[in-house]
Amino acid sequence: MDLIEERTIALAGVLQACQQVQALARVGSASQTEMTSSLKSILVLDAVSTPAVFGGVHGVRAGLRLIADGVFTSTQGTDIELLRYAVSILQLQAQLYRDTHKFAAFAADVERLSSFSEDSLVEACSDVYQKHVSSMRPQIIVQGESGHLQNPEIPPKIRALLLAAFRSAVLWQQKRGGRFRLLWERTRMQNAARRLLTQGPQT
Repeated sequence: MDLIEERTIALAGVLQACQQVQALARVGSASQTEMTSSLKSILVLDAVSTPAVFGGVHGVRAGLRLIADGVFTSTQGTDIELLRYAVSILQLQAQLYRDTHKFAAFAADVERLSSFSEDSLVEACSDVYQKHVSSMRPQIIVQGESGHLQNPEIPPKIRALLLAAFRSAVLWQQKRGGRFRLLWERTRMQNAARRLLTQGPQT
């Protein structure tokens, strides 16, 4: 697997988590399978490969499909909103990474998440996001239906998924991703996503 494919998988992780955030905010529900894949990726800190972070390529199929279908150049409002979330996450991650002390504190709290049970993981992830990311600028303002956003069960899930997107953004940076690569490699990543979607399970 080359670096373009690895970066594509990392970016697919960001987009998939953000897509689930969007679904929760707009319709009040999201794919349980995709949510689980995104949340579990937060706990994988020493993966043997990039796909292994998500349990295999199949764990980010929804994100890969977005890239393969041309989300980067889409003019649909929902896709533009999705990209805004994703780009904001990439910016915030890069900003936090530059502050060695703050990033170390963030990483330590993320490592401790593995001690939480499945039932309490969402709330724990939400707390980590609130502690380390919510106060950063540019602040991510999630748009959606007020009835869903005011449902006490929805905001913790949204924050947990934004943390999952943040984790994928760390992976993106580790694979030498950056703002300019996002612009220059869009076509190459779209082609890589199409290839990955046609391949069998990989870890």
